[in-house]
Amino acid sequence: MDRSNVTCSVQLCRWIALVLFLQAVWITSILPISAQEPIATLRSESNVVLVPTLVQTKAGEIRYGLEAKDFVIEDDGVEQDVTLDESPEREPMSLVVALQVGHKASSQFKRKADTSLYDRFYSEEERKDCRFRKRPCPTAIGGLGSMMAAFMDETKGEAALVTFDSSVHLFQDFTEDTARFSDRLKALTPGDDGAAILDAVRYSVKLLDSRPKGRRRILLLISESRDHGSRMANFRDVFKQLAVSNTLVCSLTFSPLRSEFVEGLRANPTDDQKPNLLVPLSAWIGMLQKNVGQGIAGVMGGENRKFKNKVTFDAAFASVDNDIRGRYLLSFQPRRPKPGPHAIRVHLRDPQRNLVLRARSQYWAIEGHP
Repeated sequence: MDRSNVTCSVQLCRWIALVLFLQAVWITSILPISAQEPIATLRSESNVVLVPTLVQTKAGEIRYGLEAKDFVIEDDGVEQDVTLDESPEREPMSLVVALQVGHKASSQFKRKADTSLYDRFYSEEERKDCRFRKRPCPTAIGGLGSMMAAFMDETKGEAALVTFDSSVHLFQDFTEDTARFSDRLKALTPGDDGAAILDAVRYSVKLLDSRPKGRRRILLLISESRDHGSRMANFRDVFKQLAVSNTLVCSLTFSPLRSEFVEGLRANPTDDQKPNLLVPLSAWIGMLQKNVGQGIAGVMGGENRKFKNKVTFDAAFASVDNDIRGRYLLSFQPRRPKPGPHAIRVHLRDPQRNLVLRARSQYWAIEGHP
């Protein structure tokens, strides 16, 4: 064969490959996250179950100074060997903020009064609805940027921002640049009429599971109570995903519905109560259906706070921040766990009635891993 023809064929193949690659990149860039599904599977690199545990007095004060020997962790009623990370401050954090911008959240962008309402340079339409203005809309979460900057600096952490309405979007990938993260928050705009909370949780946990080993994984969900329009995930899938994951989930909820199961999610049973070793899966799914944020925080032992304006939001965030950093990083390694859901119970070896423990209550063992 003529060498010039061979060279031409090789160059042609390279050009075709380049064109196909660029086309794939362009298609990926315009698809919403729910269609891309860029992260394939849950992380299953270890058979260690992490159980971050918060110990508080009934007045809400965090109790420090406990050791691994002070804790008892039961897996389906069987006591496990407890390990305590003595230097949690050395472990960097990966935090995803999953922020609802659609459905009821969109009203936050237009109803809050500000002095610009009387700016004579605004049209009548712009005065009534700040979404039509060039400047960012004032919202209840207006202080989130500065609070996140302080959190990231003090925890040596990185953060990503996921926004969602009827679709899920990676608004800001993981970064340690606090200024960049704050600037992205200023660029938020309202979404459509959807609130795909389950899709957002599913994606956010997968995003965290993709981070390197040795990092604490935290999801902060800011949303309303109920899911509206999730297409990629259902309640059962999200329950299992959370139970498999070693992610601490906390939630800040606006316009919440009253929940009859709130006290059952807030803390582990005291020693004078009969422990429910395994809450039926259907019951947990029912909890998620009633209040997604409260339900997922309860499964993973995180805090759920409600807010209705900037003052209450700032207080709720401060409480969650304190919650995250005040936990004992307990863990255990199950010995040949049976595949499926397992109940976790954490309590003190020497019970103290004035102390309340909050920790995850479930994990899900899969073949070869817990």
